[in-house]
Amino acid sequence: MSPKVPAMRKSELAALMQTTEATEMRSYLEADPGVVRGGGVAVRTIAGVICLGMRAMDDGFLNRALGFGTVAEATPALLARIERHYASLGHASRITVADRHTPRAAIRMLERSGYEPLRESVEWIYGYDRARPPKARSVPGLEIERIGAADAETYAALAFESFSERGEMFRTIVAALIRRRARGRRLAVYLGRVDGELAATGMLFDVRPVGGLGNGSVRRKFRGRGIQGAMIAHRMRVGWERGLRLFFAQTQNPVSAHNMEELGWWKLYDEVDWVKP
Repeated sequence: MSPKVPAMRKSELAALMQTTEATEMRSYLEADPGVVRGGGVAVRTIAGVICLGMRAMDDGFLNRALGFGTVAEATPALLARIERHYASLGHASRITVADRHTPRAAIRMLERSGYEPLRESVEWIYGYDRARPPKARSVPGLEIERIGAADAETYAALAFESFSERGEMFRTIVAALIRRRARGRRLAVYLGRVDGELAATGMLFDVRPVGGLGNGSVRRKFRGRGIQGAMIAHRMRVGWERGLRLFFAQTQNPVSAHNMEELGWWKLYDEVDWVKP
C-alpha cells in the first residue's frame, strides 16, 4: 500500500475512486444520442451518488449506484431515493460497494434493507500516488499517438477486438465518445502502433484530482512484449504533466493487474455489487 494512503481516510479515497469510475462510465453511456434514446439511458446524480442506468438492458454493470456511504453519507432516505430510481427503470436496486473502504454503518444499512453481495462480480480497484510517475517504457517498434475524431472508428474497431463480449453497442459508444470529446482537456485517447501496425488502445480521463485510465487493450498477436505497460506509463506521464498525482484503474484480469503492479500501482480494494432481490 502506498505510504500516502494513511493520510487520507479510506472512505475519502474510495469516494474519489468511485467518482472517477462513475464519471468514466457516464461518459460512455451518454456518448451516442441514438443509444441514449434507444436504450433509455437514465444517469442520475442523487445527493452526490451517481446512479448509472439503462432501461433497455438488464445489465448490472450499466445499472448501479456508485458513492453510497463514500461520496454521500448513507441514510435511509438516500437509499429509498436510489431504489425509486431503479424501480422506475424496471431494474433491481444495485449498490457498488468498496470493500473495507465503505463505512460499516453503510454496510449494516444495506444488510438490514435486504441487500446481498454478489461476490462473483468483483472488480479490482487499483491506485497510484507515488512521488514520481513511472519511467517511460521502451518497446521495439512501438509508437504511441494521441488521436482525435478522425480516428474514432479505427480506435473503436481495435478496442472491440478485445472487448467483443460487450457487443456492437460498445463499439458504437466508444467511437461516439472519441468523436465528441477526444480533443478536450477531460479525455485523451491513444493508439499504439508497432512498426506502423495497429497494436494497442488506451484512454486517460481527467477527473481532477484523479487521472482515470481506461479502455486499455492489446491485440492478441502483440501481447507479451510489454506494450500494455508502455501504454499505461505513457498515459500516466501525460497526466503527471497536467498536474495529476493520483490515478485510478480497474480490472478483472490478472495479467493487467500484474502489469500495473510492476509500474508501482497497488490494489486498493475489491469492488462488490450489493443487490436487493
